[in-house]
Amino acid sequence: MTTPASNTGGQQPSPPTGQTSAQAGGSIRDRLQSPRSSDQASGSGNTRESDLRENGFQQSNSVADLHAGGRGESQYDSSKTPQVTAEQELAGRKHPLGPEDAKSAERKVSALFLLSFLGVVGFVLTFFLVDNDYASSTRYLYTPLLGTFLALALAGVGAGAVLWAKLLMVDEEAVQERHPFGSPKDERSSTAQALKKGLEETGLPRRSLLRNTLLLGAGSLALLPVPFLFGLGRFQHKERVLATTAWREGVRLIRQNGTPVRLGDLQVGAIESVFPDVEHGTKIADSPTLLIRMRPEELQVVEGREDWSVDGHIAYSSICTHLGCPVKLYEQQTHHLFCPCHQSTFAANEGCKVVFGPAARPLPQLAISVDEEGYFYAQGDFDEAVGPSYWERDT
Repeated sequence: MTTPASNTGGQQPSPPTGQTSAQAGGSIRDRLQSPRSSDQASGSGNTRESDLRENGFQQSNSVADLHAGGRGESQYDSSKTPQVTAEQELAGRKHPLGPEDAKSAERKVSALFLLSFLGVVGFVLTFFLVDNDYASSTRYLYTPLLGTFLALALAGVGAGAVLWAKLLMVDEEAVQERHPFGSPKDERSSTAQALKKGLEETGLPRRSLLRNTLLLGAGSLALLPVPFLFGLGRFQHKERVLATTAWREGVRLIRQNGTPVRLGDLQVGAIESVFPDVEHGTKIADSPTLLIRMRPEELQVVEGREDWSVDGHIAYSSICTHLGCPVKLYEQQTHHLFCPCHQSTFAANEGCKVVFGPAARPLPQLAISVDEEGYFYAQGDFDEAVGPSYWERDT
């Protein structure tokens, strides 16, 4: 007795011909092009039919489909146009808010749009009115205020639009098949009607408060670049800012804790990080200085700087002239200053000239002196710009 071989592919041979069901039905293209009877279209099985019409929308409601046709059955009939009932349409849409809730949501969205407008006003006023000079006490607020107001201006409109869509607009799911680029005339007309209906659903025509605050908040964003049309303000002459620091004639040298440095406080071979004795002087990024004490006979004074040091005390900018790293590693025996980032090496006893590494310029020297009370003070600013080189430099 011969047992028939199993067909793992799922195609059973036909008894009369020995062909598979796929072969008996013809090629895939032939089967797709052949018309199907209504009983085949509506029958059960593993058929998967699209519920979309060509160039049309069809709202899907899986719950309604299950109730209508049973689980796992397709109720699609290609010979009939599906009719969407009012219950099915409401099932796919979010119910609108009540009058009181809608008013509350409208006020929230309007408040966000007004916040955006206030952010624009604050940005413009800060740009023109807040002083950011080194001597000003408000210069630390300048950049944070600009960033804060700019964030409010952009976030106000964005958050307002999101809240508007979440609370006041109808939520509806729709699926559209890919269609040719050129739409028929009747479809363009339908699209225009849909856009008009969508505009009505946003509430703009009847919600004057919402419409006006949106125009005020979003429209004011166009004012953000206006200040820059008149130049960059104090930043348009950046070479003047880069060439100066907070050091001035008569300004004392203070430590990180704010105490002044007196002649004799440092031992031979010791170093001290010092800052200008001005408001927020210990936080000014371009003014950190390194005060070094060595024996007077070990100093090789650069010509023209004979009175820039006091009894073996000499001061240099601690900002590397390569890429701006802090130079605070000092070797007593060789009097070398090292930059830990890229190993630039400077000879502190020879005007801080470069002896190794990528730095191309010596560290700028600060001329110092001692007052009647024995405290160190600066004779003026550095003799050149501190930090990395930039192409507008004169030296």
